[in-house]
Amino acid sequence: MRTTVYISLLLFLFLSASADTGEYYIQKTTEKISLDGVLDEDVWKATRPITNFVMTYPEDSIPANSRTEVRMTYDETTLYISAYCYDEIEGDYVVQSLKRDFSFPVNDAFAVFIDAFSDATSGLSFAVSPYGVQRDGIVGRGGTRGVTTSWDGVWESEVSRGDGYWSCEMAIPFKTLRYSPEMGAWKINFARNDLKRNERSTWQSVPRGFNVATLSFAGELHWDNPPRKQGGKTTLVPYVAGQIFRDYTEQDSKTEYRPSLGLDAKFALTPALKMDLTIYPDFSQVDVDEQVINLDRFELSFPERRLFFIENSDMFSDIGNSRVRPFFSRRIGGVGSDPVPILGGVKLSGKVNQDWKIGVLDVQTEGVRDVDDSQNYLVATAHRRILGKSAIKAFVAHKQAFVGFRMKDEDFNSTMGTEFEFNFKDAKWTGNSYFLYSVNEEKLSDAFAYGGKVRYRTSVFSLFLGIDNIGENYIAEMGFVPRLFHTTDEGEQIRIGYMQTRTNGYYRFFRKNSNIVDYFSPTFHFDVYADNNDLSYQEHELELTFKTVFMNSSMIEAIYTRSNPRLFYNFQLSGLDTVFAPGNYMQNRFGIEYDTGKRNVLYAELGFELGQKYLGKQFDLEAALNYRQTPWGVFGLTFTRKRLYDFPREYGDATFYLVGTKVEISFNRNMFWTTFLQYNTQADNFNINSRFQWRFRPMSDFFFVFTNNYTAEEITAKDWAFVIKLNYWLDL
Repeated sequence: MRTTVYISLLLFLFLSASADTGEYYIQKTTEKISLDGVLDEDVWKATRPITNFVMTYPEDSIPANSRTEVRMTYDETTLYISAYCYDEIEGDYVVQSLKRDFSFPVNDAFAVFIDAFSDATSGLSFAVSPYGVQRDGIVGRGGTRGVTTSWDGVWESEVSRGDGYWSCEMAIPFKTLRYSPEMGAWKINFARNDLKRNERSTWQSVPRGFNVATLSFAGELHWDNPPRKQGGKTTLVPYVAGQIFRDYTEQDSKTEYRPSLGLDAKFALTPALKMDLTIYPDFSQVDVDEQVINLDRFELSFPERRLFFIENSDMFSDIGNSRVRPFFSRRIGGVGSDPVPILGGVKLSGKVNQDWKIGVLDVQTEGVRDVDDSQNYLVATAHRRILGKSAIKAFVAHKQAFVGFRMKDEDFNSTMGTEFEFNFKDAKWTGNSYFLYSVNEEKLSDAFAYGGKVRYRTSVFSLFLGIDNIGENYIAEMGFVPRLFHTTDEGEQIRIGYMQTRTNGYYRFFRKNSNIVDYFSPTFHFDVYADNNDLSYQEHELELTFKTVFMNSSMIEAIYTRSNPRLFYNFQLSGLDTVFAPGNYMQNRFGIEYDTGKRNVLYAELGFELGQKYLGKQFDLEAALNYRQTPWGVFGLTFTRKRLYDFPREYGDATFYLVGTKVEISFNRNMFWTTFLQYNTQADNFNINSRFQWRFRPMSDFFFVFTNNYTAEEITAKDWAFVIKLNYWLDL
């Protein structure tokens, strides 16, 4: 008996010490855990909790005021995590809705970040809110940019709320995780967001200015016996859909019906390597793009919303940078009012071992008569980890036209290249360098793009420097390089190569003894563009800002911009009557933005910008007002007004309006209704999009979607569509 007590005491002290040194030793259990959020199982009572959470906001590296206790255990198939979150402050929890995959910074929540390969480059995250809403996602780029919630895994959780606390239990199957059975230690960290107290805390300290998901700061999870390799997992997700629609813009338009049937399949080749297959995919249920008023010269980038393309998208779409992407998935199949049907696709992605990651994506689209041939899109990439948290990447993207089953030799495009992505000294030094080359049937010279960037960041300071050099014949038909393209006077698009040098930085003056102001932050951005061959000057843009962030999470920012955009050809600004001649145009602009923060049930944003626009002036006014009825409803209104005025008489003037409303109703954690209304005078379009979703079982959904478009001025019908869709998740 004494021996048993002695061993138990040693184990207690050992586990207690390990919790304080960034290590947690997990023990296996044979007890069946009833997942109800109530921590009454013997294993939870016997397991020593992690309690030493430290703040990451509003201070860092000091004990958290919001007390949190975390325990872990596992059995043959599942990892179990429990959290007991003390809550001494009365009032409603801050949650935006009951929809899955909420935004962690603006919701009360508990989260875990797991890096099963202990390389601090990628991982998975799981989180729950006090109302039991789940969030899961991929931790890419070492977590420096947070969590991408496009990935959905199969796991369970439940929450219990009581007087002065809320608690949760998570059950994450090992089949859902990505790991190597040979790894005896994983990286792990936990985070708690307590917005009633306006405090964010983590188990292992994360400095201010860094994302709480940053894996470099994670602690270590030690297994008494590493989880064994699970049997291969196969998932089938068949769907059936029906669409009724009418397009009034076509002659002799009539109401049409279009049924569709398709299949998604997922295969776990190893615990860390997955294959996805799609046959006749349907994306009719995705959210519509939020419209904007575009008075810029170049194409705008909108986010990808189609699930097949956004799962594990970091493997394919992070090469280059936001201005020079060799792969932009929205080029595949197209989006919007005239999408090109996709016949099928396959995707292989994940880790081969601790050092290698691979990704292959191949999609075949259907030909559209008198518009485009059938196209095949192939993307392949390999990542090799070096120097701890850095990586070398190789990449190729190939687009090939087909007539029937025959390749068109004269219609193809390839982009290939390499990238070195580095991450040193706990994410303080980050950046990349890349080289890309394109090939098509014309075999043009000057068909390259290369560049690099480096950032040094601490909790109070950041400095960035980057250079991109884009050859005029760098043609990435699957990519996104908007600044390369210009429109001639005859309406033809041509390419003009350029070199962009950019730098930015900020410094944060924290007010430690203030109850009102969190910090002041001056910021600068400076971009210079030159011809990529002779380095002759094209244009520049300088932006100076001064931001004040308050302790109640509100923010006000003053912005000054000085630029002189270069027009290479005559350019007509939307809404005006006359073109602007080629040349540089000096522009000075000033603006102010105010954001109340999202802690209160009523929150708003307001901003204006005033200044020169070519030969005249432009005044922009933007506002947003949102009301949250916790936890079931969010009601939002956005307003944008852009006015062009004080131009020479022959140009005239113009005023554009964009008004949008969004209503989100959560009937419970599995049933939602979302409606968008968007009125855009620039696009002469009034759009209604209403979507009902019922998750009738885990990962299985019923959708009902209604879309209607009218002209903005006369409110005459353009088109409408009803869609009903049912998909069913089946694990084999």
